[in-house]
Amino acid sequence: MKYLIIVAALCCFAGIIDLPFGYYTFLRILVSLMALIIIFNEFRSRSFWLIAFTLIFILFNPIIPIYYYLKPFWIIIDILVGLLFFYYFSTLIPKKKVKEPEIIDIESKEVPSRTRDRIIK
Repeated sequence: MKYLIIVAALCCFAGIIDLPFGYYTFLRILVSLMALIIIFNEFRSRSFWLIAFTLIFILFNPIIPIYYYLKPFWIIIDILVGLLFFYYFSTLIPKKKVKEPEIIDIESKEVPSRTRDRIIK
């Protein structure tokens, strides 16, 4: 699923150039499907991602589409949505923990002059 987010982001960036109408229908389906998957994943957290991808799902909804008849509006929307997908993908990658170097305690310990065991001659 993580790599489909990258595919959706790249498709959003490809939507900037002038392509046939069928591509934009495909883009609506792909982006709304990925937004819906992210909404289900983030439903319990009720975070920023839930709100953002709900709005993206509404905007890219293929069943009741919203039409902006001017291309510059869609260019801005496609760039923002692509960047949001990339940023969400970067939050899914686990952060590497920096290992602290092990500190070896080499204190000299005093050896008692008397031991518990006595040597009998």
